[in-house]
This record gives sequence, C-alpha cells and structure tokens, in this order.
Amino acid sequence: MNTHQASTKKRYPIRNLTRIMVLTRITVILTAFVCTLTFLFLPNDSFSNPAAANSFAAPADTTRSENEPYTSGKSLGGHLLALPSYLFQWSTWPLEAGFKQAETNLLPYLLEGERGDYGVFPLFELGGATGYSYGLLLFHNRPFYQNHSARIEALFGSSDYNDFDFDYDINRFLSDRGRLEIEATYGNSPDRTFLFGNDAPFSDRSFFDREDIEAGIRYGYSMSDRAALLFNADYLRRKITQSDRVTEENAPAFPTTFLTTNSLLSTGIQVSLDNARGVPRINRGYRLITDLQWSRSLMNNRFHYFNYRAEWNQFIPIPFLPDNRRFAFKGELRKAEPLRGKEVPFFENPSLGSSRDLRGFSTDRFRESGSLLFTLEYRYPLWDFSDVVLFIDEGQVFNKYSDIGINDFHTSYGFGFHLISSKGFAFRSEFAFSRETSRFILLISPNF
Repeated sequence: MNTHQASTKKRYPIRNLTRIMVLTRITVILTAFVCTLTFLFLPNDSFSNPAAANSFAAPADTTRSENEPYTSGKSLGGHLLALPSYLFQWSTWPLEAGFKQAETNLLPYLLEGERGDYGVFPLFELGGATGYSYGLLLFHNRPFYQNHSARIEALFGSSDYNDFDFDYDINRFLSDRGRLEIEATYGNSPDRTFLFGNDAPFSDRSFFDREDIEAGIRYGYSMSDRAALLFNADYLRRKITQSDRVTEENAPAFPTTFLTTNSLLSTGIQVSLDNARGVPRINRGYRLITDLQWSRSLMNNRFHYFNYRAEWNQFIPIPFLPDNRRFAFKGELRKAEPLRGKEVPFFENPSLGSSRDLRGFSTDRFRESGSLLFTLEYRYPLWDFSDVVLFIDEGQVFNKYSDIGINDFHTSYGFGFHLISSKGFAFRSEFAFSRETSRFILLISPNF
C-alpha cells in the first residue's frame, strides 16, 4: 500500500464527520425555525393546554359541556399582524370618544328620531334639489287622540326658495292594520334645469322657475308583516315661469309652450313587499315596490297619462365576513305613457340626477319618458353608530324600450358616511363624482 492510498483512507472519517456536523446544524436551525413559528402564530393557550398542543394527549374530560366558553389569547405574531389596525384605532380614538360622548351626553336622543310626545328639531339639507336648505321640524305624536300624529316642516334655501309641509297621520284607521295620511305642501324652487334626452350636452341646458301647491290623502293597509298596499289621491297646481338665470348665463331659451299653470288630479296604488332583515343595519333580504299612477288635467284636455315604477332592493352579506359587511343593490325602472292621444307634462317625465339616483350629476340632468337605474353600494361599519359607504350609480333615460343600450349608461360614483341609530338609519353625508361635476350630499333620508 502506497503512502497516497493510506492518507486517503485516513481522510474518510474526517469527511464523514464534517457532513454529519453540517446535517446536525441544519436540523437544529430548522427545528428552531419551526419552534419560533409555532410560538409566534399559535395562540398562547395552546402551550398552557397540553391537550390543545399535543394531538396524542389523553382525551379531554367528557363530562364537561361542549359549549362551555373558553378564552383564547392572541399570539405575538397576531399582534404584529394587527399593528396597523392598532395604530389606526389609537390615532382615531379621540374622534371616536368625542362622537360617543356627543351621542350619549351632548345631544341625547338626536339620532333616535322623534322622542317624546312633542318637540322641535332643526333641519339642514345639502345636495338635494335646491342645493342647500335649513329650517325646523315641529311634531306632536298625540295632538288630539292616542293614535294621531302631526308634523310641520319649514325649509328655507334662499330668498326665492321656500318649502312648507304638513302631515297628519291616523294609525289603526278603519282597522288595526290601516293608516290614513293627510298631506299638504307649498313650495317654490327657482332655477330648475331643463334638458331632454340621454345624449343632450350639458351646454344645452335651460332654466325655469316652479311654484307648487299640493294636497293629498293616502290610505295604507298592511296585509302582513312584510306586504302592504297604499292607495292615494293627489291634487297638484304647478306654475312654470321663466328663470332669470337664462339671461344671466346666456342659456338657450326655455320653450314657451311649457310656460303654463297646470292643475292635475292623480290617483293610484302602490304594492310593496319588504323582506329586508337586520337591525340596526339591514344586511340581508330584499324589498320589492311597484307603483301605478293615473293622472289628468283639470283645466283642459291637454294632459292625460299614467306613470308606473318598479323598484328592487337586494341586501347581501359578504361570505366569510361578519354580517355587517354587506352589499346593497337597487334597480329601478320608471315610465310615463300618454293616454288617448294626449300629452304628458314635461315635469312628469322621469329624470336622473338627484341625491338618490345619479348622485354625481346635477339635478334633473337627464330627462325622457323612461328611466333605468342601477346602484351598488358596499357598506362597512366604521364605528358602532357609523358606516362607510362606497357606491356606483349607472343610469340612462329613453323614449322606447328599444332605445335602451348597454353603452348608453351614465356613471357616477363616490363614498360617504351613514350614521346609524339603535333603530336604523339616521342620516347620510356623501361625496359623489361624475365626468361633468361633483357634489356633496347631506340628507336625513336614506337612498334605499
């Protein structure tokens, strides 16, 4: 045996020992890494409860109830992953505490609606048909009898805009399921926008002033906890006049054929099925509403027509998330049809562009004999009494159903905040945008 062969044989044990040491180090490192992950991401009580950490542990005591509550702490890794939410909650804590103090102490019962037998509340609206308005609400829940209630609202938007509403309700009228409502309204609204057609450019808009006197009577009957009927008869006297804004903005002239005073009588029926569930946040179910109205002029034979409307609301909780994360969908179809060769007043044709449909466009931006609207909202709780809302509106107006096209929809989108009382919706503030303009909406009435 030569020297080289002998020296080579002596190196084999050293080389094998080196490989064993490397494998041992890798094993130790992997074991430490697995133990570290186990410590970070398993709940703390897994280490304090051998039965939870060891699948081969002795069976648990079967005499204990399976539904007995237990506590589970968050691991260090869980706290690290939740660090952004901790920082956000810490930074917004003063605002949250201020809202809670205002709700419970500074402004008691303000978000709960009308409390007590009578009272006075301030009113403020922004982004509605008149831009902005303020006023007072006076109510009495038992003015004469136990089942009677009365409301008076007065809103002022400018020296030219006023709106007064009177409502008197009688519960359990004619039956335990019946309700009678008597309403009267006076309002004048200047600078209303006049545009016709789905493709009318915004530069073609004209303006008119409007003055209304309206009275109506309604009888509602609850067929069940979910289904209801509503019968109505209404009188409307509407005066249309020229607006000074036409001259001020050098806008196209308003059609003189529409400068009239009309007295209209309307009667109709509404059928609704409300299967929406959830208090205070509606998070599932649906709502169906159909409405049919017949109208004619009392001053001449020029106007004779009917309007119909179909609305569908759907509320969908998001799978695998808490029920208060939900989608809300609304689809609405409206149509006006003349009868016996007569006409439909232009202001009775459906329009889009308001605080409840195409919210990112100006009021009455699109008008025609029919309208189609789709709205999708994502509603997410910010605090116990507040929701963040992301929304998109898609809508178009048309003359005939064959005119509806997939490429003819107009889009508005935005976000907002809804305040929620223990009984449900309180009021909403929203920022809406479109390709033409943007608007801020602050109202005490829900969209749907």
